[in-house]
Amino acid sequence: MQMYLYIHDAILREVAELETKARELNREDAEEIAALAERMTWFHTMVKQHEHAEEEILFPAMNARHEFVAETYQFDHDDFEAHVFDGIDEAFAGLGRAEGNGERKAAGRLLYRQNVALHEHMRLHISKENELLVPKLLEEFDVSEQAEIAGGMAGLFDPPLMAQTVGWMYRGQNAEDRAGMVAFLEAILPEEAFTGISNMLAGID
Repeated sequence: MQMYLYIHDAILREVAELETKARELNREDAEEIAALAERMTWFHTMVKQHEHAEEEILFPAMNARHEFVAETYQFDHDDFEAHVFDGIDEAFAGLGRAEGNGERKAAGRLLYRQNVALHEHMRLHISKENELLVPKLLEEFDVSEQAEIAGGMAGLFDPPLMAQTVGWMYRGQNAEDRAGMVAFLEAILPEEAFTGISNMLAGID
């Protein structure tokens, strides 16, 4: 389940950077706004796919042994959409249609507040998973079962999104964790797919 922690680490780094970007955003610069919106859209897509993989593979496996555990984490996933990501979408839409400094300022403030909320929601949710759920996984499932769960979750990602996600995760890891990521990918991917991804990773500083 170490691979599970790699993506959590990457998510936490990303939400911290997004909060900083939202705070420092030049509300007059359409290109800067568009770049941040594109980055946020990709992140949201990746997070939703990660959550889907948890809901389809990980949570049912846990519920089979500890009933009702999964519902508490599913609740967080549903809450993110209405109370965090919808507000971020609203803020970007507001920046796009703003007329005058007052409207741009209000939309910019909303964007920053929602990114603060995103950072805190993700921090709490991932802390719960890392500190409460992962130890239970390690206790209840042997290594082969963990590998089956992790491989099943990875298999739900579309190949292009998986490649993007792996590269995004890899950039933020230290040398030891990069080696661990590569070993995991080699174990679960067909040889051709692994060769393509490993070649891609080799070009990342």
